[in-house]
Amino acid sequence: MVDGGKAGGSNGAAGGGSATSGPTGKAFAAFVRGTWKVEWKDPGDDKITGTARIDDGTWSITFPDEEPLHGTWSLQGSQLALQAPESPDRPESLHDAAVTNVPATVGDSVSLTMPWQPPGAPDAMDGQKLDVTCNSKDGVLRIRHIEESGSTTVHTCTRM
Repeated sequence: MVDGGKAGGSNGAAGGGSATSGPTGKAFAAFVRGTWKVEWKDPGDDKITGTARIDDGTWSITFPDEEPLHGTWSLQGSQLALQAPESPDRPESLHDAAVTNVPATVGDSVSLTMPWQPPGAPDAMDGQKLDVTCNSKDGVLRIRHIEESGSTTVHTCTRM
């Protein structure tokens, strides 16, 4: 993990503290914690599969023949704050990223769209968004990253 798993941005889990606050944050952490198979499909239909590991305040993902990527996360109120590499070519260079308007509660399934600030972007006001669907029965989380131009990358995450 980055800096021994103790790195974090202003909203991260710096110093190894909790990445969440309150019951909502703890429920979110319980949901994401664990190992996930991640299938990444870009707009050109290129596909790559890797393995992600989510712990309290830290994450890592490994794709074949690539350096592992590491970062931090925290849910504070309705904002999911992340630190992530802007590019896989520079996995050690972490930048702030954020998802806003994260709901406080969801049922057995969720389908929603939230503003997205990618790593290295100045803010979430450039029209990028994440379209997220999840059904607790099938254990699959689909995240569609939609750029302002309409270009879409799909991340299909299945709990292992």
